Amino acid sequence: MQLPIYLIATVWTDEESCLSIPALAEPVTRPWSVTPDNFNRDFQRQTKTFYSTTARMIQHEYDQTEGLLYLDYLKPLKRKLLQGKLEKISKGLVKAKYPMKFIK
Repeated sequence: MQLPIYLIATVWTDEESCLSIPALAEPVTRPWSVTPDNFNRDFQRQTKTFYSTTARMIQHEYDQTEGLLYLDYLKPLKRKLLQGKLEKISKGLVKAKYPMKFIK
């Protein structure tokens, strides 16, 4: 008898959004797991692997520290199609369910 083999997908696509871009969510493909190398509060190096939604959130937030938004992962045509909505968001014409400030 052969035992079943369970494979974990190495990448997955799911809708992603961002508080700085209200009322907009788009599918983004990201790795299923991430293993950040960091230091704890005692400055000891540590490594831990995160999976699924937690891995997605870590990658999303890390990207922002590097100046990337989830929209940067979209194909150019999709970004072009969203341009009008993004302009409305940047002008404050799209209501968010939370307070936002816009730079003029």
